[in-house]
Amino acid sequence: APGSIMITGEHAVVYGHRAIVAAVEQRITLELNSRPDRVVTIRSKIADDLATSLDDLAEGGPYRFVLAAIALHRGALESGFDLSITSEIDPTLGLGSSAAVTVACLGALKTLAGRDLSDVHQDALSIVRSIQGRGSGADLAASCYGGMISYRALPSVEWAPLPVPPALSLRYAGYKTPTSEVLQMIATRMESNEQAFEALYEKMGREADVAIAAAQAEDWASFAGSLQRYQSLMQELGVSDDTLDDIIKAARSEDGMMAAKVSGSGLGDCVVALGATPAGFTPAPIAEQGLMIHE
Repeated sequence: APGSIMITGEHAVVYGHRAIVAAVEQRITLELNSRPDRVVTIRSKIADDLATSLDDLAEGGPYRFVLAAIALHRGALESGFDLSITSEIDPTLGLGSSAAVTVACLGALKTLAGRDLSDVHQDALSIVRSIQGRGSGADLAASCYGGMISYRALPSVEWAPLPVPPALSLRYAGYKTPTSEVLQMIATRMESNEQAFEALYEKMGREADVAIAAAQAEDWASFAGSLQRYQSLMQELGVSDDTLDDIIKAARSEDGMMAAKVSGSGLGDCVVALGATPAGFTPAPIAEQGLMIHE
């Protein structure tokens, strides 16, 4: 399953507005081999190897998303298995690695159990929300379906493919505030000030709709203008700090640049650029295919 980047619509998507998210051609691959016993082993380079059992399954820890996916399907599994996880995703860029591994694991388990793959996103979203407490599932949708898509989480999940824009690139800020912490910080600030925040989210939602319409028309100049305006709204929300602002200002000063903005929840993590790749940025080609199963 591919990693992902948020293009626009961050934060507002949590409150029922549309967003744009894209799959990137950096993948997590999960290989599953059945065993004759009830033992489950998990191996990767991100953490120590883990051995557990379908009958007394471990929980939490660095493999918490994988273990939650196994728990969801263990009633349909006849025996244990060995899992090997490899990642092409640059750990300094984030890129929705938790979403990608959750989607890849669900794809492998459903294939092993002979189940339909149509509900991978639904199952992945329930897992992420059970672990993190909240989440829109936009990154999960990108990992499932690939390409660049418009996405809405509420009142029910809706998504649609969009044309692929000119070149995208990313730059890591050098630090990351967990999304759950950013969302909690904003929720605290919203207390007794709900109307102002609702008005801001409405503006953000309308701007995301402008970007979606521009992408559908392949009007990339208008698309870029919308991304620039959304960055101003991220600043108004208080999630674009001085470091991010400086990266964006420097990127926008370069020739061939169309737009630059925060990608994701903010207060660190990444800046995404549209157009020519600015100094210090890494190209982020879009993955046309999402979840892939090889038997």
